[in-house]
Amino acid sequence: MRNSRKRFTACILAAAVASSAAAGCQNSGTISGQNQETETSSVAETPVSGREGEESVENRTSEKGKTLEAQEPERAEISPENYEGWNQLLTENEISEAFAEGLDRFAYESGSAVLKDVQGNGNYSPLSLYYTLALAGCGARGETADQILEKLGTADQEELAKQCRRLYQWYVYQSQREQERMAYYGMEDYRSTIRLANSLWISEQLNVYEEFQRLAAENFFASSYGVDFGNPDTGKQMGEWIADKTNGVLTPQLQMDPATLLAIVNTLYFYGGWSEPFSEEMTKEDVFYLEEGGQVTVPYLNRTEREGVFKKGEGCTLSYLGTNNGCRMIFLLPDEDRTLEEFLESPKTLRDAMEVKEEDWVSGKVIWKVPKFDFGSSYRLNDTLKAMGMGRIFDGQAEFGGISPDPLVVSDVIQETHIGVDENGVEGAAFTMMAMARGAMIENEEMAEMILDRPFLFGIRDEYQGIWLFLGVCRNPEEEDGSRDGEAVAGEQAAGEDENISGRQASAGGENLADNDLLLTSAPNIGLQDALSGTLQEFVVQPANYSWRWQENGEMTGVEACGSAPLDINPETADMLKIPNYKGLEEVNYTFSCTRMPQTVTVREWDRSQLGKQDREEPSVKVYPNPWMIPLKPDKVYELVAKWPEEELEQQGFFGEACYVVVTD
Repeated sequence: MRNSRKRFTACILAAAVASSAAAGCQNSGTISGQNQETETSSVAETPVSGREGEESVENRTSEKGKTLEAQEPERAEISPENYEGWNQLLTENEISEAFAEGLDRFAYESGSAVLKDVQGNGNYSPLSLYYTLALAGCGARGETADQILEKLGTADQEELAKQCRRLYQWYVYQSQREQERMAYYGMEDYRSTIRLANSLWISEQLNVYEEFQRLAAENFFASSYGVDFGNPDTGKQMGEWIADKTNGVLTPQLQMDPATLLAIVNTLYFYGGWSEPFSEEMTKEDVFYLEEGGQVTVPYLNRTEREGVFKKGEGCTLSYLGTNNGCRMIFLLPDEDRTLEEFLESPKTLRDAMEVKEEDWVSGKVIWKVPKFDFGSSYRLNDTLKAMGMGRIFDGQAEFGGISPDPLVVSDVIQETHIGVDENGVEGAAFTMMAMARGAMIENEEMAEMILDRPFLFGIRDEYQGIWLFLGVCRNPEEEDGSRDGEAVAGEQAAGEDENISGRQASAGGENLADNDLLLTSAPNIGLQDALSGTLQEFVVQPANYSWRWQENGEMTGVEACGSAPLDINPETADMLKIPNYKGLEEVNYTFSCTRMPQTVTVREWDRSQLGKQDREEPSVKVYPNPWMIPLKPDKVYELVAKWPEEELEQQGFFGEACYVVVTD
C-alpha cells in the first residue's frame, strides 16, 4: 500500500524570540490515574528563582535535559470471551458528549480551512492536530489559553486533559480487545487498530516545570526527551520515533532549527480492514476524469452491494465502506455539475455535507467503483490556526506559563499524513508537530452508483466515538503526493535531498493570498523568506521583464516590459539578498510567495563571477512546479522565470511570464 510513497525532509521553522516573560503560573491540575511514569533521571528540586523563597510543586522546574518516560496504559487482564468485563472497561473510558462535540466542531472548522484550496490530493488529520493543541493548551495561561480552549471546545484545562486521557485509553483497550478476540478465534493476522502517541522534545537550554511533564505523562502518555536541537542527530531521533509510532508509514527526515526550545509531537496510526474485502480479480483499470478536463487511467476496486446504504444529498451522493474496527470510510461524490470546493467552502457546508444521521441513510443497491490511491500530504498550519483565532500563540504575548518559567512562542505547527486504499482495507497515518522557540435503514428498491471516477471527498470516522480521524480530497488517484497547502513543511532539497513537493502558497486557513476576484494587470512582485530564520523578514523582488495579458470586460489587453539581462546587473547598485551562514548548510530554503502563485518557476543559476562577462558559462537550470520553496546559495546570480499559463485565463482572468533577478551575497 505504501511502496510507492516518497520520503520527504521536513524543515522546522523558527519564530521570533518572545521578548517578555510569560504570565505567572497557576495550578494546571494534574489528574491522577492508574498509569505511572518512570523517571530515567533525577528531578531537580530547586525552585524557580525570583519567587521570594516560595516553593510549590508546580513552581519546581525539572533538571534541564531531563528525560521522563511515560508508561502506556496497563494491559487489561480480561479474557476475550468476557464481554461484560470489556464493555465495563470501555464504558469507563468513554468521552463526554461535550468533548465529542468539541472535537466535531474542530474537525469541520479546521478541515474546511486546510482542504478548501488544496489544488490536488489532500489528506488531513483533525484528531492529531487536536491532541497537539490540547497538550500545549494545558500549559497555556491567560488569553493564550482562552484562544486555544475555545477552539478545542472546552473552558477547563483539567477536563480537557481528563478527556484526552480517556480517549487515548479507549483506543488502547479497544485495539487490545479486538486483537485478542480475533486471535482467540484463530485470526492471528488481524491488524486493524487506531493508535495515538505523544511526546515532548525539550531543549537542554529550557527550564520546564515538573508538573507539566507529569501532566503530559499521566494524561497524554507523553514521554519527555531532553535533546540538543543544534545536533543533527536530534532530528533523526525524532523521525525514528515518528516512524516507530506510525508503523513505518511515515519516515520523516527532520531538520530541526537550533533555536527551537520545545517540540510537541503527536502521531496517529490507523488501519482498518474492510468488513468485506474487495476481490483482486475484480480490480480493473479505467479512466478517472480530472477537474481541469484531462484524464488518467487508474486501477479501480469494483463490487455491487445488494444491501448497501447511501444518501442522496443536495448536489452529491454519499455512501460508506465499513472497517472491521468499528470505523467507516465515508465517500462524498459531487454531482457532475458540482465541484468539491462547494462542499469545503465553510465549516457549515462541510458539516452539512459529511454529517449524516443514522436514520437518513437509505438502504438499497450500491454499485462501488473506488480508485486505489496512495498519497501523502504535508501542511504548515500557522496561518490556518491564526485564521481560526489562535494567533496569540505565535506572537510575543504568548503565555505558556504552565510549561516553563521561560517565555515561549510557537514558531511552527506542521502536519504530515499518508493515506492508502487497496482491496484489503485503508491505512492512514499522521504526525503533527508544534515547535516552540523563545519567545437502520429503510428497505426500498432505490439504488446509488458510487462511481468515483471524478474528484471526491472522503473521511474516516470512528463511529464508536463519533470522531473524524481523517478528512481528505482525491482529485487525481494517480498522484503519489498530494498537493501541499501553501506553506507546507517539506522543502525541495531541504537538508541536501532533491525531492519535488508540489504546492501552492496560501495564507489564512489555506485561502489564496489573492482574493478570488483579483485581476492582475501587470506581473506581481514575489517575496522570498528564509525558512530557517526567526526574523520572518521577506525579501521582495520586482519583475525585471515580463509579458502579460489580461481579460477585462470581454477584451484582451497586454503589456510588454523589458529590463536588464541577469548578468548585466551592477552588483554595486543591486539589492543583494544576504544568505545566512547556517552551520553545515551550503544552501538555504526560501519560501516563495506571490499575490497569485505561478504554475511553474524555472530557476537559472550562475556564479557571481560571471557578472559583466562577455563569454558566459551556461547556467544550471531547475524547474519547480507549483513552487512554494526554493533553495538558494550565496555568491550566485539567479533568474527566476515564473509562468501563469494561458489555460487558466478563464479561471483567473490573466496569464503571462515574468523574470526576476536575485543576486545573493
